[in-house]
Amino acid sequence: MTDTIRLRNYIDRQGIKVGYVASVLGISSSSLRNKLNNETEFKVSEADKLSALLRLTKEERDACFFRRIC
Repeated sequence: MTDTIRLRNYIDRQGIKVGYVASVLGISSSSLRNKLNNETEFKVSEADKLSALLRLTKEERDACFFRRIC
């Protein structure tokens, strides 16, 4: 499950618009919103591209995309 709040914070800190993120990932803005809202899942390739775009460390990436639910 994606940690939406953390991921949106990273996007906001970079000053990147959601539409631009979607274009980098090769998906529509509505598809990205669905992924950010945990309605659909990010593909591994999308998580890799987004992590690179946001310059996330491995730990930051894992906290965003591999959040465990207990």
